[in-house]
Amino acid sequence: MSLKRPHGRLARLAAACGLAMTLAAGAGPAAAKPAKRPNIIVIVADDLGYGDLSSYGSPYRTPNIDRLARDGVRFTQGYATAALCSPSRAGLLTGRYQQRFGHEYQLYDNVRDGIDAAQPTLARALRAAGYRTALFGKWHLGMAPERQPQQMGFDEFFGILGGQAPYAAGTRADIVSSPPPALQPRFYATTPANQYQENGRPVDMPDYSTTAFTDHALRFIDRNKDRPFFLMMTYTAPHVPLQATQAQLAKVAEVQDPDVRLYRAVINELDLGVGRIRAQLARRGLTKDTLIVFVSDNGCPDYIREVCSNDPLNAWKRYLTEGGVRVPYMMAWPGRIRDGQTYRNAVSTLDIFPTAVAAAGGAGDPDRPADGRNLLPYIQGVDKGPPHERLYWRSLPSYAIRDGDWKLLVNANPKGETVTMLFNLASDEPEKKDVSAQYPEVVARLNREWKTWSDGLGAPRWPTAKEFDVEINGVPVRTTN
Repeated sequence: MSLKRPHGRLARLAAACGLAMTLAAGAGPAAAKPAKRPNIIVIVADDLGYGDLSSYGSPYRTPNIDRLARDGVRFTQGYATAALCSPSRAGLLTGRYQQRFGHEYQLYDNVRDGIDAAQPTLARALRAAGYRTALFGKWHLGMAPERQPQQMGFDEFFGILGGQAPYAAGTRADIVSSPPPALQPRFYATTPANQYQENGRPVDMPDYSTTAFTDHALRFIDRNKDRPFFLMMTYTAPHVPLQATQAQLAKVAEVQDPDVRLYRAVINELDLGVGRIRAQLARRGLTKDTLIVFVSDNGCPDYIREVCSNDPLNAWKRYLTEGGVRVPYMMAWPGRIRDGQTYRNAVSTLDIFPTAVAAAGGAGDPDRPADGRNLLPYIQGVDKGPPHERLYWRSLPSYAIRDGDWKLLVNANPKGETVTMLFNLASDEPEKKDVSAQYPEVVARLNREWKTWSDGLGAPRWPTAKEFDVEINGVPVRTTN
């Protein structure tokens, strides 16, 4: 199964928490000290493809991110809740399917639309547990005052409120830039959405954003080395517009194709950032006291398909195919998570919230429970079953459900007629063979299960920004942005 290619180049036992405060057995005159709560670092790459890391099969080296995978667990079937940036981030931050609070589509209006300010967030839960919290990078969850990072649980913020921004000023002579030509005006125009800000006040564009986000992280770690902290790094890399300095390009000089070299330079700076953060933890003696998660928000996009990769998965960002929603995903906590693991059951970015809260000995919101699962019992070998019976997606008119090895994918064609496809991912990971005609009973069951889930959700709070007519397996379908 494949999408029709356009022309052009760049275009988942409470005992497993084990970290809540405990008293030593047979304690003497004084009670034992509370167990140390781990620092939590969540690193989110932007539009990084499943096949863009060497730990996931890329021929191009990403040594620091790969080392993180070797030092913990690499998930081979890790899923985002959406194939687009903003709804995916809403699900990750809240641990809840974003459609529960109407965040079904990409933001239509950054000022008017955005995350429901009443929702629990990982930052709010960890701050309530005594953590210092910070987000450095991209927000993309709304610009209204009540929806900004510091109102949603973060003590500190540096970055952009919108969905994309240049990495550096376009006037710099040493910068090489290459967004798709048709997208250049909106990427380089200065708007409130891409204006860099720090703790609510505008600041100048950094020298290079990926490096600047990492610099802020190192200082935050240094300031909070003696107290538990939650650091969320939402890098804009490698989202377009692709920009790198000549010095950054020189680090990947072995890549012959200049367009690929530019993309790999952007990812290389992201990889160096991960390495610098881990080195800072080591310098401060915090390595074993820190749980780190690395993930992408969705697959890489079709308009730079010549340089990015979702291999061996099908299709791209924006589509509920595997290439749109299955992402690179890893977790490390030396001494608490055995290193060198490859975990093959399906997990979700929804699981980051309950896993981090469990590790911190915190609590969620009983009125708005998470849809994710605490993954620690599974990756520590306490629970041998799969974390999830099913995973669901909805971006109407498109929707999907994964149940065991079955995946049902439903779209509408340009005439509004339903297009239904069924895949067995155990034997057909790239979704090349639609078997819906052979297994109508599976299609009917999965449609019922999906409808039961969907009927319990809210309605979208704003319309889809755009609809696209594409082809899947040569069949015209309609997908949304």
